[in-house]
Amino acid sequence: MATSADLSNLKGQLHVRAKGHDKCPSHRKNQVVFLCQDCDTLICATCSITTHRNHFSSFAEISETTQQYKNRLQEFVNENEDKRIPKLNVETKSTKERLSTLKSKYKNIRDKMKLERDQCKDILDRITEDYLTLCDKMEDAETELLTSHITYLDERIDTLVKLSSECKQTLQTGTDVLVYDSATEVRDMDINIPRIPDTGMIEFTSSKDKLSHLKQAMGVMRTPTDHHRVVSATGGHYNHGTIVNQNQSTEMGQGSTAAVQCFKLCESPTTKYKFSYKDSISSICPTSDGRAWLCDWNTNTINLINNKGKVLQKIQHNSNITDISLDPNTGHMWFCCREESTIYELSTSSTPVRRFTTECDPHSLCVTMEGRVVVGTWGRQGYKVVTYETDGQVVHTVTVERSGAGVVQSITQCLVSGNIAVVNNYRRHVIVYNPKLQPLVHYRREGIQAREAVTPDKFCPITAIYDSKGNIVIPDWKRKTIDLITGEGKYIKTLHTNKGPQGVVGIQRDDVLWSHLVLDTGELGFKLLKYYSD
Repeated sequence: MATSADLSNLKGQLHVRAKGHDKCPSHRKNQVVFLCQDCDTLICATCSITTHRNHFSSFAEISETTQQYKNRLQEFVNENEDKRIPKLNVETKSTKERLSTLKSKYKNIRDKMKLERDQCKDILDRITEDYLTLCDKMEDAETELLTSHITYLDERIDTLVKLSSECKQTLQTGTDVLVYDSATEVRDMDINIPRIPDTGMIEFTSSKDKLSHLKQAMGVMRTPTDHHRVVSATGGHYNHGTIVNQNQSTEMGQGSTAAVQCFKLCESPTTKYKFSYKDSISSICPTSDGRAWLCDWNTNTINLINNKGKVLQKIQHNSNITDISLDPNTGHMWFCCREESTIYELSTSSTPVRRFTTECDPHSLCVTMEGRVVVGTWGRQGYKVVTYETDGQVVHTVTVERSGAGVVQSITQCLVSGNIAVVNNYRRHVIVYNPKLQPLVHYRREGIQAREAVTPDKFCPITAIYDSKGNIVIPDWKRKTIDLITGEGKYIKTLHTNKGPQGVVGIQRDDVLWSHLVLDTGELGFKLLKYYSD
């Protein structure tokens, strides 16, 4: 195949006729007299019997074509003068007018933002003052209550000490009547020790979702999608690569904010690394430093490997590990054991620490940016997704299937929206929940562009992973593909198609995709793919 350098050298060897020059560039003493319509080139008589002899039927004398080309030129001039140039002038004027108002427009937007910020600060200050004032009042009330209780206790102590002394004297020297009266008095007394008054009148719970609530209070900033095209810095022309604009909804509790996400996809993913890895893999967790934790549910081992396949660390456990997840805040490894119904954390040491047990058998898990653990279960008659605090306290629960045997095959959280995506292997589809496990999206292969129709029996997602743009990467075992959809469940593109079955995937923070698959050599291994264009 000719390279760009070869084509450049070839062009340098071609004879080029200057505009308006009537001499043949190949035969410089001859005038051009014919138009070779096959080649759309003016030629001389010698050319007509040599290099263009096979095009004889397409020859026309130049003089015979002059009127045709004059008409074409006149049409071009008329279109320019009557339509194109006036329209361009109007467009130029409009653009200049718009440009002249641009500074004030953005100044107004910035002023509004600053005003909203100041108002939010004022409101927060007032709320804080109200809370502090209430806190002071409650402290005074609680102090008075406890002080009164202490005074009462002191009085009770004094009474009992005095009475005890009197009873001792009565026992030694008292008459029968005095003994009777003293015993009756003691019998009718309230001798129960009074409890400390309940002072649990006030409690303050910190918000675990400050960012979304503050964004909602501040206001929503929307940007039109037509301003997100990529423009060349040199020529000022539009770059016609694959650029996608999408509205990324942020569902946080009851509130939501919307923003426009813009990204450019590579025509085909770039392979950064590839290497063989013969062990089967059921879960991949890439780290921020270019390594990855791997596990297989058939074994009781977790391996840490580098991007060349070398095993750097091995964690051995006494029970099968069904899934692993990295804490996005601490970087600690968490895993679940289905047989034990137990969740473990692996911190700095190589010894797993048991954190809590689950009511149902766990099959998958995800540690969220809020510091909670979302667990997917398996069952013969239905299964669930449950959100736990790290001490095992249940926060939210949703039933994925009420009947039928199956599992929540994988769980992932979006670090952009906080939403949670799970793979339901019984229905063979992806479900997106908000952080409170309220369902938002059901994706069942809609929009996939393929040569053959993708029927339910051909769609087999084995995991779903969010990337940094809020999009979801879905490896399909049966179709041997890796698909990309938006967080709202809209199909974007099939990123990659394999020769063999597609395995699980994992994503680094910089959107390098770890894909477990069959290599071109026929061996099991990994490809590390980059699918966004930086």
